[in-house]
Amino acid sequence: MKNTFRYIITDVVSIPVCRMTGKGEAYKYATKPGCGVVEWYSAINDYKSPVNRDTSDKTQQLVCDNDSSAVLYPRYGRDFCIFPYDDINIKEIPRQAEVDAIVISDDCGFSFWENEVGDVKIFVTYDETGLIDTYRLEGWNDKPYDGETEITFNDLQSEQDYDTISRADIIGTFEHSRR
Repeated sequence: MKNTFRYIITDVVSIPVCRMTGKGEAYKYATKPGCGVVEWYSAINDYKSPVNRDTSDKTQQLVCDNDSSAVLYPRYGRDFCIFPYDDINIKEIPRQAEVDAIVISDDCGFSFWENEVGDVKIFVTYDETGLIDTYRLEGWNDKPYDGETEITFNDLQSEQDYDTISRADIIGTFEHSRR
């Protein structure tokens, strides 16, 4: 089985959402330096660029990239959040075996892995043209805010539709209004 993509369609942009099939891949992307969300930084280079892990350098910090975030949802215990510019205590990161859902956000969109369908919920609001206005991905225990609707991953635009339908043909999009 391979990763599946769908798209959140707003009036100005189409945001990819990837359902990852591999827990190991998602966990690695969220927690392993050099693989996606987090990197090691050191005072030696004034915390300006990522460095290789050196346990003798006590100034090194594991930090989330400024355009990324991740949330690991263990079935029991508190959600572990990784946000931009936060120092991450590696001893507090839940082990991969304890995690039942992972949501990752970066400048390319969203990725998530869920142990069972429904472990990750998608909440949206719609604008007057029926396009998605606001959106968020959360864990299984979250509830919609006022005015939000819970949708499933399959309710988002499919990859096939994304490849065949021009945004200029979707009423309400910026491209449609410019046409």
